[in-house]
Amino acid sequence: MGMHPRQRRSALAAFAMLVAAALIVPTDRAAAVFSGEMSPTVRSGDSDYADGVEAFEDEDWPAAITALAKVVERRPHHDNAWSLLGYSLRKSGNHERALDAYGRALSINPHHRGAMAYLGEAYLDLDRVRDAKILLIRLATECRRVALTFSDGNFQNGCGEYATLKQSIESYEIDPAGRVEPVAQRW
Repeated sequence: MGMHPRQRRSALAAFAMLVAAALIVPTDRAAAVFSGEMSPTVRSGDSDYADGVEAFEDEDWPAAITALAKVVERRPHHDNAWSLLGYSLRKSGNHERALDAYGRALSINPHHRGAMAYLGEAYLDLDRVRDAKILLIRLATECRRVALTFSDGNFQNGCGEYATLKQSIESYEIDPAGRVEPVAQRW
């Protein structure tokens, strides 16, 4: 028992009018629906990078360094690998090589917010608060650029790298020895 063709046309016309009205009526509300969960990530096809990320997430710094060093040797343009390598080196106590790795990540991608935040943390480890604050300013500019592209320009709540570095600097200024470092993140 289907609809009469005339009823079907009327129903389709009514639906089309509703869709058109929804597209025309201005609104200040977002039209997206989110599940609240991130989509699962697929293991990288580069086994060294995938191993490095897994070691990074497990905080196995020597294994992360070994795997990520292989990645950047083969693919020296891999900004994420350089940034994660820098973090792993820093956590292993090798700040000099960590600074170099962050510098390489930022020379490849000067907009890499994660590398900026990690470099800021490294500067705090080295008691270079002024340099960390300069990076915070740079991060604010970068986060604003991204926010203006995708939102209303208010980046303060949506740019985790900025928020964590700012909190870490504030914590450092209260008690350098008691500074709590943010949780590591990957991109």
